[in-house]
Amino acid sequence: MSSASPLPPTPSPRGDLGQRVRQGEALFVLLVGLAIAGIGVTTFSKQYGFHFWVAMVPLVGGVSAFFAWIRARARGESPAGALRAQAFHWLGTLAALWLVFLLQAAGQIQRDALGLVALATLALATFLAGVHGDWRLCGVGILLGGIVAAGAYVQQFAWVVIVPALALAAVGVVVWQRRGRTPESIADVT
Repeated sequence: MSSASPLPPTPSPRGDLGQRVRQGEALFVLLVGLAIAGIGVTTFSKQYGFHFWVAMVPLVGGVSAFFAWIRARARGESPAGALRAQAFHWLGTLAALWLVFLLQAAGQIQRDALGLVALATLALATFLAGVHGDWRLCGVGILLGGIVAAGAYVQQFAWVVIVPALALAAVGVVVWQRRGRTPESIADVT
């Protein structure tokens, strides 16, 4: 008579929300939430909006570097090369934002446009980080770019309705696509 070890209980597919939202999705939801907050900051204070987007660079860069580290470890590679590439990517983004600020200080860009131009720079950097890393960053970059477009053409009060609707749609798509995956497969996405 062989003693078989009991199988661990399988988690219920209807577990609480905290169990269903995986670590990666939580980070992307945080980025989307901060992007929505940044719209409010940029709408009400153009100067603070610029500073908000500059402060977002290390955060988005940290999320991107985190997933580059996971991917390198999953492939059995040293994460040093991936982290070095991430550092250069996001330092370059900060340099570009500094140039945007110089253009504004020289009178080439109006102060009212400073926050949106900074956001457009961050949107491009985030999208390109997704092209070369975790594809979900492409979605965050597209969302940020959509916020720039909305900020350019939509009156100030409309962002309260449009941006949350876009964010909820983006989060819904990510959660729906990732529902059947295991935590180990987070690093397998290429």
